[in-house]
Amino acid sequence: MLCGRRRPVRNPMLKVFHSHRPVLRLACCLSLTAAGLGAQEPQETPKALPVESLGTMPEADAVKKKRDLSASLLTQKEARTMRLSIPAPRGQIVDRNGIALATNKVVNYLALNFPFMEKATPEKILDYAKERINAVNQLLGKNWSLPDERLLTHYEHRRWLPLVFSIEEGLNVEITPEQQAKLKLMLEEGSLLLQPAYLRHYPHEDAACHIVGYTGKTRPLPQGPIVDGDPLFEEMEGREGLEVTFDHFLKGVPGEINLLFDPNGKLLADEVLRRPMPGHTLVTTLDFNLQKYAENALKKTARSGGSMVIMDVRNGDILAMASNPGFNLNEFIPGIRSARYEELANDPKMPLFARSFRGEYPPASTFKIVTALGALESGRVSAATSFPCTVSMLVGDRYFHNWNTKNDEGPMNVITALKRSCNTWFYAAALQAGADPVTNMAFRLGFGERTGIPLKAEGRGNVPSSADHRILGGELANIAIGQGAVLVTPLQVCQSMAALGDGQRVFQPRLVKQVQTINEIVVDATEEKKVRRELMLNPEFRETILKGMVAVVSGSGGTGRSAAIPQAQVAGKTGTAQWRVAKDQRLAWFTGFLPASQPVLAFAVVYEGRPGEKIGGGAVAAPIVKEVFTKFYEGAPTDDPLVAAMKDVPLALAVDEGVMDDVPLAQQVRPAEAAPPPQTEQRTLGGFFRRLFKRSN
Repeated sequence: MLCGRRRPVRNPMLKVFHSHRPVLRLACCLSLTAAGLGAQEPQETPKALPVESLGTMPEADAVKKKRDLSASLLTQKEARTMRLSIPAPRGQIVDRNGIALATNKVVNYLALNFPFMEKATPEKILDYAKERINAVNQLLGKNWSLPDERLLTHYEHRRWLPLVFSIEEGLNVEITPEQQAKLKLMLEEGSLLLQPAYLRHYPHEDAACHIVGYTGKTRPLPQGPIVDGDPLFEEMEGREGLEVTFDHFLKGVPGEINLLFDPNGKLLADEVLRRPMPGHTLVTTLDFNLQKYAENALKKTARSGGSMVIMDVRNGDILAMASNPGFNLNEFIPGIRSARYEELANDPKMPLFARSFRGEYPPASTFKIVTALGALESGRVSAATSFPCTVSMLVGDRYFHNWNTKNDEGPMNVITALKRSCNTWFYAAALQAGADPVTNMAFRLGFGERTGIPLKAEGRGNVPSSADHRILGGELANIAIGQGAVLVTPLQVCQSMAALGDGQRVFQPRLVKQVQTINEIVVDATEEKKVRRELMLNPEFRETILKGMVAVVSGSGGTGRSAAIPQAQVAGKTGTAQWRVAKDQRLAWFTGFLPASQPVLAFAVVYEGRPGEKIGGGAVAAPIVKEVFTKFYEGAPTDDPLVAAMKDVPLALAVDEGVMDDVPLAQQVRPAEAAPPPQTEQRTLGGFFRRLFKRSN
């Protein structure tokens, strides 16, 4: 089990356990039992004795007396017996180590307590309610009110139950301890009550906000005549993220209580028919520390927008899936104010948008890994095949340019082409291999389809296919460098790196490990190391690509040298792309895995540039990787399973750029070069097809 037993936390409902209002006292007792003592085995449901007059009687006599009271009182017009539902606390959502991402807290709302009024008139009822509400407003500086019809309807149909009036914009407002102190005399007098309720709480606010999601009210509380099964307080349901996907596990089973009132509205007896059963705990694959390291790095650097995904190469577990900017989940509990929601929804930085799995971006030069693998597996390009890295290349009747438009860099093989991210080499390799080997390799690595994580609205991305239309030279040249109609999500890119790191299998990305009771009994689990498809890369071709990725970070002139860390050797690939051309916005990528020789952690970072900002994958995305993994190594305990898996891996592989066919050795040595600027999509048939299929960068 992942979630060990913890020292019990004192439940704040204890402070109202001795409430003079027995229904509230009993609800508090049940809440304490369900939330604070839930780790114990369920016990026989206790039956509460009628209050006061039956409190000292033997149990058998008390039960008989209660039945007699019920029988006699029900013949009286104003006597009431009712059976109400006690909402259950939702289950927790935790990371792989049991750190809570979503939990519950107990809050108090301010409510009116109506007495029975002889010869009640509308004026008499309204005067009673408004006098007390106005007194509260003067003490607290509030402007709370309820419509006259609401007050009268409640007295007519539901006066035995508290009526919450601490409401703003249709949302219940929590009463703070400071406010309670100001209301002490009114609370003691009995005309006001503190109505306790469970409220969803996200202790780390915006952590994993796009993954965890939030809850909302299932329905408003009834206002008409009391019906058996009416809830004591508002129930919550999942609205977004894991909260809605696993709502049936998280919501728990409501309890039930029977209440007996005399004609004056005094509670004479209460009986718990069924205790509420807390919802199950949802154990995710996330590592809270990695998630926060990624989020903090994006907040500091990718202020206009960005994402980072980290996966375990060995099994497909998603360890972090960060999107920036995010939002405070607690703002949605119990509901979000209209003005604040409009502010979030209309923010041009789109804080509500889950970039990590919904954002679709051109992959830029990170896609050159796909092109290289496809070309090698086609048999038409080898590890030693050389193409000249020129400033431009004529394809059909158009010139396609390299990022280095100043001078030729000479002949290159695939390793050096990856290190230098030479566009013209990949144009030539893709044209020599043909479209199908390149696009088919993309499909094998998981591009162009959803990963299947349990979150709605996941992006599919797009990979052109010759099954849809004939891919001509110009479009293929754009595809080869990750431009044109190619679109990917950060999660897909990370998945492809995990697959490359393994070499033989594409694991199903896993976000949820299991569902368990609060007694740590597993009731549902996601298959571990589920193989989505067999990849079966040629080991020699994979080794060639690995050498190129190592050279990107560790080689002279590599474009991703700013990602290097001392604790492990990083294999990676940079990418820089035109994105929103009309706004002069660019994207920067860095993706790969570590340790290079025995991959454990795969990653993908995308950085959204500001309008007019000059960026490069090596300059802005690679440093994010360095910061996150440096903090991870420095902060993780020595017995962390991820650290242990990388403990004995060699820290460095020699940079080996191989040889080239038909090129003298003297010409195969080249000095260090500058890093590339953003890739430029070539305006040929690729752009035509993108417009034809309504794909927009």
